[in-house]
Amino acid sequence: MSYNINIDKIYQRYMRFFSILIVVLLLSTVHIAKAQEGWENDGEIEDVEIEIVKDREINLPKANRQFDKIPPSNTTIQKDKLEYFFQSMDFKLPELNVRVRPLKMKSQKLSKIYGNYVKAGFGNYVTPYLEGYVASKRDKERMYGAHLYYLNSQRGPVNDEASGSGRFDLDLFGKLFHDDFTVGGELGFRNRSYHFFGFEPDPNVFQVLEEQRFNNFYLSTSIENTDADAKVQYFAGLKFDYLTDDFDATESEVQFDFRGKYQLGDLTSINLNSDLDLITQKDDLIEAGTRTIFRITPTVHFQYEGFKIQAGFNAVYENDTLGDSEELHFYPEARASYDLTQSFQVYAGIRGDIVKNTLRQLTTENPFLGPNTAAYNQNKTFEFYGGIEGKLTSKFGFGAGISAASYKNMYFFINDVVSEQKFIAAYAEDNTGVFNVFGELSYNTEEKLRLSLRGDVFAYDTPDAFENAWHKPNYKLTVISSYNLFDKFLFGGELYALGGLQALDVATDRSIDLDAAFDVNLNAEYLVSSQISTFVRFNNIFGQQYELLNNYPSRELQVMVGATYSF
Repeated sequence: MSYNINIDKIYQRYMRFFSILIVVLLLSTVHIAKAQEGWENDGEIEDVEIEIVKDREINLPKANRQFDKIPPSNTTIQKDKLEYFFQSMDFKLPELNVRVRPLKMKSQKLSKIYGNYVKAGFGNYVTPYLEGYVASKRDKERMYGAHLYYLNSQRGPVNDEASGSGRFDLDLFGKLFHDDFTVGGELGFRNRSYHFFGFEPDPNVFQVLEEQRFNNFYLSTSIENTDADAKVQYFAGLKFDYLTDDFDATESEVQFDFRGKYQLGDLTSINLNSDLDLITQKDDLIEAGTRTIFRITPTVHFQYEGFKIQAGFNAVYENDTLGDSEELHFYPEARASYDLTQSFQVYAGIRGDIVKNTLRQLTTENPFLGPNTAAYNQNKTFEFYGGIEGKLTSKFGFGAGISAASYKNMYFFINDVVSEQKFIAAYAEDNTGVFNVFGELSYNTEEKLRLSLRGDVFAYDTPDAFENAWHKPNYKLTVISSYNLFDKFLFGGELYALGGLQALDVATDRSIDLDAAFDVNLNAEYLVSSQISTFVRFNNIFGQQYELLNNYPSRELQVMVGATYSF
C-alpha cells in the first residue's frame, strides 16, 4: 500500500486556519478591553453564551513510502606524498668562561681523647699505689701502648711487716692492622711477693721469717684474619712463659694455639681447634723434664629442625707420669641448643679434656706452696652439662645451669706436716666427682647502672683416700655493680661470699671447718674535670678476717684515697 502526500495543499490549509485564529484572538482582545472600562462602576459580568461547533474533519491522502536501500557511494581516498627535508643547523656560541667559587667550610677540630691516664693513691697498711696506661690514638694502621701496675702493702693482717705483700706488673703491647688480617704482640714482666705468716709464733723458739717471690716473664705474638665475609676464619698464637721463685724453682712453657673455621653455608661450618704445650719444670728435688700436651678438636656446626648442633671429638696426647693415664685420650665433643623463643634458649652437651696444670697456675691460686711442688695434669674423663639462658627484657638477662663431671688427678691443698705455714698439692689419682648448679643475672641501663650476680653450689665425691675436698668451696656468690650519676660521680660495689671450706689439721689428722668469707668492697670517683678525678676505696668494709687458706687470715678494713690524671 502506498500513500501520496501533497505538501502544498496541506500547507495552504494550515495557513488559512492560523489566519482565522489570529483574527478571532484580536477581536476577543478588543471586546475584553472595552469590558474593562466599566469595571469599577458596576463590577458585574454579563451572561454570555458561546457555542463552539466542531463539524469539520481533515482527511490526509495516503503517502508513498520508499523501501529501496540507498547504494553506498564509492569514494577513493588519495594519499598525498609527503617529503621531509632535514637541514643541519650549526650555531656558533661564544665561549662561556664560568668562574665557580667553591664554598669553604671551616674544618672542625676532632674532640680530644683522654685515653691515657696515671693513677696514684695511698692506703692503710702502708700501701702505696701507682698505675699508668699509655697507648697510641687514632691510627688506622697500628696500635701500641704500655701498662704499669704497682701495689705494695708493707704491713699485713698478722705481725705487721711479717705478713706484707706486693705486686708489680709491666706490659707492652702492639698491633698492626691490615685489610684482611691483624698481627699483634705482647711483652711483659710480673712480680709477686709474699710472707709465710701462717703459724703461731713461739716466743721461746727463734723462727726465721721466710719470704717468697715469683718472677714471671712472658712474650707472645698472634695473627688473625679480620675479614668477616671470608669463608675461612683463623687465629694463630705463640706464647712463651718463664717463671722463677725464691726456692730455686723454674718453669718454662711454650704454647701454640690455633683456631680455624670454614663456612660451608649460612648455617653450616667446620671448626678446628688445636694447641700444643711444652712445659719444663725444675726444682731441687724435681729433675728437669718436659711435659707435652697436644690437642686437636674438629667439630661440625649445623642446624636441624630448629636445633643448633655441634658434633665432633677431642683427641689429646700427653706424656704425664702421674697415675695410670694413657698417652692418647679420646673424648666426645657435642652440644645442642634450641631457641624456645627469640629470647630464651636451652642447651645441653657432653665433653671431656686434659686440664693443664702448671706451677704458675698453682702458685697463683695458692702462693704459699712449699718448694718442690710438682704440677700434673687433670684428666676430666667426662662432663655432662645443660641449662637455660635468655633475656627477660632488653636490659635484663639471666642464665641457669647444671653440670656433673668426673676428674682423675684432681689436686687439693693440704698444710705441710714439716712446715705448717706451707702447703702441698695432693693429687687424687682415682675418680673425683664434681656436681655444680649455678644461676646468674645481669642488668644494664644504657651505661648508667650495671649489675651482675652469679651464685654457684658445689658438691664433691672424693676417693676413699681423701676424707673431704680440702679447700674447695661448697658455695660461692659474686655481685658486681657500677652506677654513673650525672657523668660526674662514679660508684662501684663488689660482694663476695664463699663458704663450706674445710682444711686438714695435720697435727691431729682431723677436719677443720673454716669460717665463711663475706667481703664487701665499695668505691667512688668524682670527676673534677675531663682530665682530673679523685677516688676513694673501701675493701672488706665489715673487717672480717676470713681464711680462704688455713692459718692465713685476710686483712681487715682497707681504705685508699687517690687521684687520676687523664691525657
